Amino acid sequence: MTMPPGGPRRIAPGVVLDVGTTDGRKAVIGSVVAGILGLLAVVSGVLAASDDGVGVGIVLIVVGVLLLLPGVFALVARDKLFRPRRLVIEPPGLRWDDPKGAPWAVRWNELAAVAVTRRPVRRFTVGVSDAIAHKASDKLLGDNALVWLDLYPADPGFATRHPELAHLWQHDGLQHGYRFPLGGNVRFVPGIEHAVGRFAPHLWRGVTEI
Repeated sequence: MTMPPGGPRRIAPGVVLDVGTTDGRKAVIGSVVAGILGLLAVVSGVLAASDDGVGVGIVLIVVGVLLLLPGVFALVARDKLFRPRRLVIEPPGLRWDDPKGAPWAVRWNELAAVAVTRRPVRRFTVGVSDAIAHKASDKLLGDNALVWLDLYPADPGFATRHPELAHLWQHDGLQHGYRFPLGGNVRFVPGIEHAVGRFAPHLWRGVTEI
């Protein structure tokens, strides 16, 4: 089966979700789209100001500068955006491969349930150019939603065995579980569902939208 761009990559016998590369690609595409529209807005503002439309020109220049900011951020934070980060789902369990961060690994027999939560992102726009940038980014990157992997421990000793996951306990409204953020990687959801259903079908609790 051919997976969509940015989707899971199969390894024998597990599945790898390349979160780092996908996040970096999304940031670059979004920044390029916003940057092009930002430059157009700045140029239009300068031209408008030269034609005695000073008020309109200033507004366009301000909007253009705001649209250029994501590109500046992506350039400054490029090392962080493209840091290698992978979620690996395999026969023994799940593990977060993050050489420069905080890796972890959990075995299936330590869990009572696994689920995915997704939440559509409601964004505010500051003008027509901003709205166009959002729509263009969504067209290129797919559904605009945040995704979490929810892990429910099977026993009270889980917290003692996995102190590295303490910051994820009941994170972002989850009750009695660990909520691990996967960013806006909605294309990972089918891969997670398939992999957990393959290796630990008794633990899978489905996808919830909030």
